[in-house]
Formats: sequence, C-alpha cells, structure tokens
Amino acid sequence: MERDSTSPDSPRRRYAPWAMTAMVTALIALLFQGSLPPLNIAAAIFAIMGLRQIRRHPDRYLGRAFCWLAIALVLILAILTAMLPPPELNDAPANAPEPRAIEAE
Repeated sequence: MERDSTSPDSPRRRYAPWAMTAMVTALIALLFQGSLPPLNIAAAIFAIMGLRQIRRHPDRYLGRAFCWLAIALVLILAILTAMLPPPELNDAPANAPEPRAIEAE
C-alpha cells in the first residue's frame, strides 16, 4: 500500500516564513530606492532569521536562496545609496547663479 503524501507523518516542505518576509521587505526597500536604512537592516535581519529557521528544520522549510537574495539585494542597495551624493538642503538648483547684492550708492 502506498502512503499518501498529505498524511501527517510526512510534512510537506514549504518556504520559511522569515525567508518570505525578508524577500518582501527587500523588495519594498528596493521600491524606496534604499532611502530607508531601517528597512534595509530589517530585511537583512529577517534573512538571517530565515537562514536560521531553515537550518534548524531542513526537513520542514526551504527558501535558502530567498534569504541570500534578500541579503545581496540589501547590500547592493546600501552600496548604491552610499555612492550617491547627499541631497541638498536648499530648494535652489546647484547650477543657479548666486544672487547679487545691491550696491549702496
């Protein structure tokens, strides 16, 4: 007699919740162009927790590639964000000429 794959003795492997959370958070960080460092850090932490969850229960969870992809995406976003110049505080464009002072006669 063959065993049914849906029996409680053989649990079906599924993606680790932390791995999926890390991937979604990394994609949201990508939509914000890496401008929110706490979101980048959260995605990296979620990915590490996902790797830990998969390592503890390898027969139950998969998604190691999602975790590493989220970590790589966060690192790339951090590097690209660090390469950009900081935004200017003034509303005037950088190429605008300086205003001239009116000379007293």
